[in-house]
Amino acid sequence: MSLARLIALIVTLVVASRFVAFGADDGFDRDQGTPIWVFDHGYHAGLVIARSSLSKFEGARSQVWLAQFPEADWFEFGWGDTGFYFEVPAYENVTLAIGAKALLWPSDSVMHISTGSGTPFAVFSHSDGVEIPVTDDALVQMLAFIESGAATDVPLGPGLYGVSRFYQGRGAYHLFQTCNSWVSQALRAGDVRSAPGPSVLSAGLLWDLKRRYN
Repeated sequence: MSLARLIALIVTLVVASRFVAFGADDGFDRDQGTPIWVFDHGYHAGLVIARSSLSKFEGARSQVWLAQFPEADWFEFGWGDTGFYFEVPAYENVTLAIGAKALLWPSDSVMHISTGSGTPFAVFSHSDGVEIPVTDDALVQMLAFIESGAATDVPLGPGLYGVSRFYQGRGAYHLFQTCNSWVSQALRAGDVRSAPGPSVLSAGLLWDLKRRYN
């Protein structure tokens, strides 16, 4: 095999591995699991968890969030670039300059928490979504991951939509650590399969989850 072919094979394997979710799928329980939801809002995805799940498996930050949003039936968690979140309130506000700046240079992060009442599908009727039933152990691990994504439980200010707030995030945002990658990582923290490659984009994340769990 020539050196060029060897390099091409290695690149192919590396790229392909980004589309495969390794490990067991022990967190998924179609018959008896508690539902969580993932929504694609056009350029970023959010992970929705019911209030009852936060109350049952709450950590220190979840206790504060439950008190800060007393009317919430559920919580949507998102994580991303500080500038991108604040400068892009809607999909039509996305520009090449804003996107390139967020992706190409590591930057500070924020956590976005949005809440709502009723069914998430009704509230996010204009967004693509998927419901995934998961085990109690999966919820414990996912919530631990989510809580670790916030550096503080003191709000920075109001969020983008609904009853929502921003919080200072932990970790840097960059091309290989996007808002959608973060949601995928939260799922994998609970042993729910989600391929890293497609999850770079919100549409890819939803495509991958739907083919696995619909």
